[in-house]
This record gives sequence, C-alpha cells and structure tokens, in this order.
Amino acid sequence: MEYTEDKINSFTGILRKAGLLSVDLIYMINYKLLFGSNLYYRHRISSFRSCVFCRNLHYNKTIKKYVCSHKEYEASSSLVPCIIPDSYSKLVKTYSEEAFQIPWLFKNPCLNFDVLEPKRYYRNFLSLNMSSSIIKLETLEGILTGKCYGEIPCHICALVNKDAYTGCRYASRAKETGRCSIIYDNLKEYYTSYGSPMTNVS
Repeated sequence: MEYTEDKINSFTGILRKAGLLSVDLIYMINYKLLFGSNLYYRHRISSFRSCVFCRNLHYNKTIKKYVCSHKEYEASSSLVPCIIPDSYSKLVKTYSEEAFQIPWLFKNPCLNFDVLEPKRYYRNFLSLNMSSSIIKLETLEGILTGKCYGEIPCHICALVNKDAYTGCRYASRAKETGRCSIIYDNLKEYYTSYGSPMTNVS
C-alpha cells in the first residue's frame, strides 16, 4: 500500500507541476484512490459506526441542514467541525460557521443505523460544490487519521475549542510521530460534555 501511495503521489505531483491538475483535483484523486477506500475498510474491520455514514442521513436543501429520516436527533448543519465558504454570497465574503452545533460525526448512532454501501460511503460529504466537499473530506481525514496533507490537524481543535488547542500537551509528541492519535477521542470527549443544544430528542 505504501508503494502504491508513493506512486500515486509522484504521479499527481508531476501533473500538478506541469499545470495539468489543480490542488483540489489532486486531493479528490487521492481521496478516491487512497484515503476513501482505506478508511472504509478500516471502519468495516473495526465496526466503526457514525451517523455521517448512515443511509438515513441526508441533506435537506430547504432548511440547509443534515436531517435524520428517523428523527432520532434534531437537524444539524454540520457533519464535521469546519467552516464552509458561503457560495450564495457574491457581493460579501461570508462564511457558514459549522462549529456551533454538535456535528453528526460525534453523535451516537441509534438502533436504526444502516451503513452506506461502499460506493456511496461518502455520499453526505460529496456535492456539486467541490470546495465544500474537499473542506469536509479534509476535516474528516484530519480527525479520523490524525493528519491531512501530511500535516497535523491542530487547526481543527483550534476551531472547536481554542483553550483545548493552546493547552494541548500532546502537540510535541504529535510532531515527533507525524500524526495526532488523540484528536478524535479529544473532540468526542469535548462534544460529549459540551452541553445539549443538540441532544437526542426522541
């Protein structure tokens, strides 16, 4: 797998330097050939479950939020903690802050959980807006693998909780290992004790 990853990275690097691929397209290629498939099989082996990978979750264009068809939880605008550029604002550069609600990634799946099939596993992260899709996928990768684009995803923790970021005692260790192995657990713990503006409503 490492050999394959090196080959793909070398190939996309050559195309990027030649001006044939944008950074966004390179990321989507890496997602489809490497990160996406690897993470799916890791989840199947470890029986990882999350609402973001459930076929009952979908995006409601009317209210612009992700909704569970079983209504186990209230609707939430966020799959993962991130900031999405507002593509509807052409005159003023505004942003849709998705860090103020408990993201679906950190909600406990209910008994109706039904995992998406392999080809549609990332359905909720993909849309016609490539920029939005990439931001969400990059955040997902950072949280679940501890690195993104080869960098430690400290910016995600900083977005969620500035105090937790500035007081992190694992930062030096993460720099040594090249990845943060505690980011998912730390964020999960934070959202668990966050309060309940987005608690179970059934």
